[in-house]
Amino acid sequence: MSVDVQLHEITGTTDAEERFLKDSVILLRKAVSSPGFGGSVRQADYGYTGWQSLHGTPRELTGDQIWERIVMGRECGKTADHTLDLAISVEDMDRPGSAHPVIGRSLLGTLPVRTARWFVTQCMDAGDRVNMAAHMMHQWMHVSGFVHSHERTGKDAPSVLAKLVRRALEPDYGEEIDAQITALLTLDVSDCDCCTAGDHPEPTAIRAA
Repeated sequence: MSVDVQLHEITGTTDAEERFLKDSVILLRKAVSSPGFGGSVRQADYGYTGWQSLHGTPRELTGDQIWERIVMGRECGKTADHTLDLAISVEDMDRPGSAHPVIGRSLLGTLPVRTARWFVTQCMDAGDRVNMAAHMMHQWMHVSGFVHSHERTGKDAPSVLAKLVRRALEPDYGEEIDAQITALLTLDVSDCDCCTAGDHPEPTAIRAA
C-alpha cells in the first residue's frame, strides 16, 4: 500500500528556503513509498517504541503497528487518510555552540513542526535534502504520537525512522548526504524539544536522533 506526503503550509521562510523544503518533501515521499520501506520499518531494531494519545500514557508498539500508523497516515487524534500531513514553521532557535542547541521543536500530535532556521541553512548550504527529509520524518513521528525514551539511545521510533528514510534515499541521493549533518541527527549533538503534549506549558528537552 502506497503512502503519500502532503505539505500543507510553510511559514517563516525565504523563497529559497521554501523551495528547498518542498524539494525535501518530495524526497521524503519517495522514501516512504519505496519498495521495501515498510518491511524495513516492521523489522527494524528498536530500543523504544513508545506511543501515546494526546491525553494518555506511553505504551510500546510493535514494528507492524508502527508501520500501520505510517501507511495509514495516522496523525495523533486525526482520521487515517494514507497521507503524512506536514506543516513546517522555520524559526530562530539556539544553534551549536550555545548552551542548548536545538534542531526542532514539535508538540505531541500537533502541527506545525517547528524547525531551526540554522539547521535549514546548514542543510541548504550542503545541498543535503536527504537529511532534511529524515528530519521531517522524525518530526512527523512526534505528530503521530511517538515519543523518545529518557535514555536517549538513538534507537527510539522517531530516530530509527529518520535513519530508515536516509537509508532508503542513499542509493539514488547518497552524494547529497553531508556527514556533519548526519552526525547532528544521529550522534546526539543537538537537542530536539519535542514529545510535549499541547496542553503542557513548557516542552521537555530531549535529544535529536
